[in-house]
Amino acid sequence: MTGKKRKSKSEGVSASKRKRFDDSFSESGKDEEIQPSTSANLCVGEGYMAWTKEDVAKKLEDHSLNQAAKKFKEEDISGKVLDMLNDERLKEMGITKMGERLQIMKVIMEITGVKDLDLEEHKKKIFNDPVNGHTEVHPLCIKIIDTPQFQRLRDLKQTGTCYFVYPGATNNRFEHCIGVCYLAGQLVRMLKKRQPELNITNKDILCVEIAGLCHDLGHGPFSHLFDSKFIATVRPTLKWKHEVASVMMFEYLIEKHNLKREFKKYGLIDEDIEFIKEQIAGPKVNEKQTAVSRESEEHIAGLKKRQKGIVANKRNGIDVDKWDYFARDCYGLGIRNTFDHNRFMKFARVLKVKDEYQICSRDKEAETLYGMFQIRATLHRRAYQHRVCDAIEAMVLDAFIAADHIGIIPGKDGKLKKLSECIDDPEAYTNLTDSIFYVILMSVDKNLEESRKILQRIMHRQLYACVGETTPTEGETYGESSQIKSEIMSNIPPKFQGELLRDDLYVDLVYLDYGSKSKNPMSNVRFYNKRDVTKPVRIDKNQVSLMLPNVFSEQIVRLYCKKNDKKSLKIASHCFKKWCEDNNLLLQIKVQEEVPVKDE
Repeated sequence: MTGKKRKSKSEGVSASKRKRFDDSFSESGKDEEIQPSTSANLCVGEGYMAWTKEDVAKKLEDHSLNQAAKKFKEEDISGKVLDMLNDERLKEMGITKMGERLQIMKVIMEITGVKDLDLEEHKKKIFNDPVNGHTEVHPLCIKIIDTPQFQRLRDLKQTGTCYFVYPGATNNRFEHCIGVCYLAGQLVRMLKKRQPELNITNKDILCVEIAGLCHDLGHGPFSHLFDSKFIATVRPTLKWKHEVASVMMFEYLIEKHNLKREFKKYGLIDEDIEFIKEQIAGPKVNEKQTAVSRESEEHIAGLKKRQKGIVANKRNGIDVDKWDYFARDCYGLGIRNTFDHNRFMKFARVLKVKDEYQICSRDKEAETLYGMFQIRATLHRRAYQHRVCDAIEAMVLDAFIAADHIGIIPGKDGKLKKLSECIDDPEAYTNLTDSIFYVILMSVDKNLEESRKILQRIMHRQLYACVGETTPTEGETYGESSQIKSEIMSNIPPKFQGELLRDDLYVDLVYLDYGSKSKNPMSNVRFYNKRDVTKPVRIDKNQVSLMLPNVFSEQIVRLYCKKNDKKSLKIASHCFKKWCEDNNLLLQIKVQEEVPVKDE
């Protein structure tokens, strides 16, 4: 009976107080200054961040949670840390009754507007992923996934043209992005549990998950072929990368599907959205953005300054994006992945190195990380830049360039856009996927005849032939494929002038490295010792093993001939061999047997 009377009284007090708080919030909007320590000015929403511990305690007392209010005062729980609280933290504070903890969490949700993840388990969706297992995804992430801008990723092959060579390489950017979202959340949750001093909030975790989910929204057909080769060729003055398009598509899906109110349901405001975009594309450097960053510096303090390397780590390449695509691509390609990212997460800690925060690992994991970078190099050598994959990529590139003179893709205004114009129109970009390959292939438009013939050659496996390849010596690289082509063309014997034209050859410059060009990426990695987990240290390569590599990059120069007749291939082979001899390079592979071409 006592409990029922107390509940009735609580409901009455709560209702009257809530009306008073709402009225005072409306009134306070007219004033220039808000004094959060005055109980009459208490309000739910963004203003709770300025509440003192007395304000928080007063709110609990209004719900008849007097003992909890006392404990909150003792623990100095102010508005800044409210959304860091969860059931486990309340237990540590000595609040043992489950019913009381549940009531406190409901009050906190009412104050912050942030729904606690533990109370929303039934709203999550679970994906049965062959790589990461049963993957739980936050309700807000589901809202993003259920948009055409995200669904288009189902038709973007993760490994580009590798599927034409490796029959198992069918994985798409759709499942990869969900995997990165999951791993990002897992890593941040582990950091939160391991290092409470980081003050990681549920909003922080959600921001990182969304960034992981949306980081590849801007990829075009056949992934890196589109941004690094096609756009670079047809719009050479434009400095454009897929990360730019990812931000464009992220902004577009929020606006088009009115998701901003969904973001606000979970306490994510404009500064949080800006932080998500920074994780996707990196911070902007223009003056306006600098001012915004300064203005919201306090808001994004704490982990947000320490999170920027989780989804995409520009410093040393150790990030959840790579972890997922290593595991997923190896699974589809039939290449063994020896790096265990779950083990790495067990040892991950955020430490301050000079003026920056970095994710560090135990010193004993150094050799494992060298293995991770080796996996990257192996994937590039054996799959992403396999000589047949590159031949097909060159053919798709030529087909796209040949098709870029007419509109093919419907855009926002209903007009057809050229392939290269889609990057300026998010609606057209939504419609641009790998399926453009078959759109061109099945077209009867005479304007696409040249492009269609190239794609038909792919379907008949009449590929550009790799005449040969060579590797320059350590430290030596060739930067201009056009210059190399000119030098090779100059070796055509006079008798065969005109038999092989400049456009009949394709020079491919392949770069293989550990992710930091010619440098050792481990020079930017810091570790800690179990005797002092707070001190970041650098580990020299020779401290790990004397058998580790001394060279961390190499270049391969490949020559392809677009014509398949024997005479053209013999001439190309002769010219390439002569070029290698002139430059003191060894011809490592000769796909086409070289036959001496005598100048009679």
